[in-house]
Amino acid sequence: MSDLRNADDPIWIDKVWLDTIVVAGLTCFILCLMGLSQVPTAKMGILYGIAGMIALIVAYWVDDTYTYDEGTWLIAASMAPGAVAGLISAVVVEMTALPEMVGAYNGFGGLAAAVAGYGLYLDPGATFLVRDGIQVVEQTDEMLIVQAIALWLSIVIGLMTFTGSMVATLKLHGTIASKSVMIPARGLYTAVIFAVMVVFGVLAFAGDQTWNDRQAGIAYLAIVGAAAGLYGYTAVMAIGGGDMPVSISFLNSLSGFSTTATGFMLFNKALVVAGAFVGCSGIILTIIMCKAMNRNVTNVLLGGFGEGSSTEQKGAKSKDDKEGDVTMVEASEVLETLTSAKSVIIVPGYGMAVAKAQHAIAELTTRLRRLGIMVRFAIHPVAGRMPGHMNVLLAEAHVPYDITVSMDQINQDFPSTDVVLILGGNDIVNPAAQTDPDSPIAGMPVLEVWKAKTTIVMKRSLRVGYAGIENPLFLKPNNRMYLGDAKESTEKLVALVGNVNKDAVSDTDGTHLDDEETAVPTLSKQEKEMLQFAEDLPKLREAVFLRVGVIREVDPDEEKVAIVPAGCKDLMKQGIQVYVESGAGEKGQFFDSMYEANGAIVLSSAQQVLDTADILVKIGAPTFHPDLNQHEIDRMSNKTLISFLGPRTEQGKTLMTRAVEHKVNLLAVDAIPRISRAQSLDVLSSQAKVAGYRAVIQAAYQLQKFCNGEITSAGSFEPSKFLVVGAGVAGLAAISTASNLGAHVRAFDTRLETKEQVESLGGHFLVLDFDSESGGDAAGYAKVMSDAFYEKEMALFLQQAKEVDVIITTAAIPGRPAPVLIQAEHVNAMKPGGVIVDLAGGNCALTRPKETYVHNGITIIGSDMTNQAMNWQASTMYSNNIVNLLGMLCKDRQMNWNANDPVIRGMTCVWNGDILFPPPESMTATAAAPQQNSSSTKNIATPEKKKPSQPTFLEHRLWDLASVREFLLVGVLAIFFAVVAAFAPVVFSQQLGYFILAAFLGYYLIENVNSALFSPLMSTSNALSGVVILGGLLMVSVEIGSPTSWLGCISTCVAAINVFGGFAVSYRMLLMFNKEKL
Repeated sequence: MSDLRNADDPIWIDKVWLDTIVVAGLTCFILCLMGLSQVPTAKMGILYGIAGMIALIVAYWVDDTYTYDEGTWLIAASMAPGAVAGLISAVVVEMTALPEMVGAYNGFGGLAAAVAGYGLYLDPGATFLVRDGIQVVEQTDEMLIVQAIALWLSIVIGLMTFTGSMVATLKLHGTIASKSVMIPARGLYTAVIFAVMVVFGVLAFAGDQTWNDRQAGIAYLAIVGAAAGLYGYTAVMAIGGGDMPVSISFLNSLSGFSTTATGFMLFNKALVVAGAFVGCSGIILTIIMCKAMNRNVTNVLLGGFGEGSSTEQKGAKSKDDKEGDVTMVEASEVLETLTSAKSVIIVPGYGMAVAKAQHAIAELTTRLRRLGIMVRFAIHPVAGRMPGHMNVLLAEAHVPYDITVSMDQINQDFPSTDVVLILGGNDIVNPAAQTDPDSPIAGMPVLEVWKAKTTIVMKRSLRVGYAGIENPLFLKPNNRMYLGDAKESTEKLVALVGNVNKDAVSDTDGTHLDDEETAVPTLSKQEKEMLQFAEDLPKLREAVFLRVGVIREVDPDEEKVAIVPAGCKDLMKQGIQVYVESGAGEKGQFFDSMYEANGAIVLSSAQQVLDTADILVKIGAPTFHPDLNQHEIDRMSNKTLISFLGPRTEQGKTLMTRAVEHKVNLLAVDAIPRISRAQSLDVLSSQAKVAGYRAVIQAAYQLQKFCNGEITSAGSFEPSKFLVVGAGVAGLAAISTASNLGAHVRAFDTRLETKEQVESLGGHFLVLDFDSESGGDAAGYAKVMSDAFYEKEMALFLQQAKEVDVIITTAAIPGRPAPVLIQAEHVNAMKPGGVIVDLAGGNCALTRPKETYVHNGITIIGSDMTNQAMNWQASTMYSNNIVNLLGMLCKDRQMNWNANDPVIRGMTCVWNGDILFPPPESMTATAAAPQQNSSSTKNIATPEKKKPSQPTFLEHRLWDLASVREFLLVGVLAIFFAVVAAFAPVVFSQQLGYFILAAFLGYYLIENVNSALFSPLMSTSNALSGVVILGGLLMVSVEIGSPTSWLGCISTCVAAINVFGGFAVSYRMLLMFNKEKL
């Protein structure tokens, strides 16, 4: 008997041409996955995959070493039905049913592998190396052991995948209820099932049973298969409908690993490598889906979540969270909201797929864009029932793929968006994920739609989503509910938009033709709106119930204005008339004529405005007015003032006392509580965002080097290093801007709860090891820290100052001078050419307010948050905040001061002669701030505080090299490789090497796939897993009519469904992806 442990034995080596084609085919698979990384290259990638599969199938088909006698025609006969079934299913399937088809293909891949396993067991020549139908030489015991284990894995993984995939398919189709069905004592059940599979698997090859045992041996393997199928069924039955994207991805990976097991069973590297690619694809998508749902893979597979029917939830919502009313709207109101917007984001959810509304929404998108409205789509990774499903549905409806944006990219755009339209989405837009730590979806990344000016939710009803929890978005004051079938409701909107736009059909030069073919200039949407507004203005003035005044700011350095012209128009529509002192907005390029065109009444003096208005809106705190020759508050008796007041400062306290004397109500915009309801009013945040952005621009202007890294013919240059101190709104804006410029950004804040926000914007959060105190107060602001903390902070900043190029400081404490964080020694430690931008106006010891100068080669910019250099932007954002605030204050056409409203109560300094500041702490505490009780001061809202104070045993680091877990893993791998080296045949070592390299290569290839292409990736993975067809091909030519030959034919037929159907539907999908035509 030859020793087949010798890899150079010519009996074992395939023909050179066959090996070359196998390498070429696998190279095509690699190019296929590379092509799927981007939409423009994806179609060519599919063609590479098809070429590789054809090469592999044809090579083994025509090679007489493996195909002989009647096997040639029998392979064709076996492959034909599967090919026809696959092509037909790929052509006729509706894109809304794509998840079901992918689920079925996952199962077919597993079934083909399992059938091949049974076929090999029943092969009389299984223990021999067979060439041209001749049993050339008997395999070694080591090879037979490897073959037996791989055969067992092929059957177990294959049939688990098959039955699990069939259940998933039926759940997606609705044949089986999507709710989770758990069996009692599941842990014990799982242990028994696996014990049965192992015991009977061993019995099939032990004792009197061996290969080709057609009595007890095959019976034992039948029991193994039945147990595997039963486990696959019960495992997926336990998974709720909300977790289907995860289960489909995981089953996709199992189909790949069943192919790999078949490859080890047949010692075929093409199967091993292709299976590794598919397995990695499914694993990566599973991880992505779990992250998008804040779920643990183990928890998903254990089941019980996403049932869609649960009504009792962990952690009841607080009373405040439930306060509010649902605002219902009709199609006409939705139309008015959409057509008056400048920017619209559409969020498609599973409801769009169920109603098959993608074509209607695509038509709505087209008509809105013709009106000059910017429309984009926000795609959540788990929207729908499989990864990338929404992208495919929109592509089918001819929505350009470059206006579909992933969650990570678009979340930052919601605050500047006018309208967000949500189609059938629920959990993916639920703010409870961020605001309710007891929610089942707490921590789940969601689309932050509630930050937009207006949201419109289109649903069949107010029922909960698959997570089974209420959605507080429905109760938010800026939300509207448009209930009904998604398709029918959208078609109503399409018809209404068509009526709005029917006279705007224009030719290429911007004119339209009337019935007499006379060309007349068309008006832009904005011009039409202004004409309509001018026509409606007399009626609007008759309905005015409140007068608001805006006067020039006294401070000569203040160039902003409290309300811009566009804000006057918005208020006029609400019944609020704005009176503006002449020239109040000139420094920001807001002229009197613009105010008048937008409905404001321009008066010649501040005195006239003060005498006329009921409410005065300013930016700066009231002070002595030279034109009035007295303090502004003295002329505001019996009126209300809204402005910055600094109520925590001594100056602010003096103003409150003066206001009481003159019966003036004071509302401080700088005291608005930082709670979710107040986001649209948060003046501090809007102004800080502008300041943070500009700070980076100022620093980049002064910095004498690239912000981003550059590799040029003149040399390579590293990215600049930025340190941002303070991660409030200004700090986060600075981090985002600097990261977008390509700089490496580090950030520090005493509030550990800001860490996640910093990292989400591309920054690295510097953690100071000081667990004994928290850096946030009850309102979510930074607080004064202890001396010990301050000392450690100084040491950290000194270390960072030596490394960074730019320091931006934004650390401010309300009511107190800005803390000095950058001392002279820090400045002197910086490299020459460095820049410091002090936004807080005192964080750097060497700052000169409102002055830029150079100290020892370091440029120090004494900036501030007043944003005078960007007064247009800052004024506009402040004005939007004021408009939103007045909308909250004025309901039912009258001004209402509600002492029970935490927003209004929190910003009220003086009301009806009483000083009401500061408000009760319970009225202004935020979810971001530390919550305390009488027994403990533990920070229960800080994510870091929820982690164990001490690492577990497996998390301990040894010798500062790696964790115990990693060392244990290395040890297990070392033992495994030692066993392989001592006992395994050389051919197994070779196949194992192929598998490991392919797994790592597949991981890095698939990690780069565009999220819009996840659905084509999964169907392509189905096609690649169909390479298990080679296992069937290798068995067909065995004695015709034998069980092995018949099972080889069945495996070939089933695998052909995947090969032909997978590639066909992938290419069909990619043909739908079109870029916007310019």
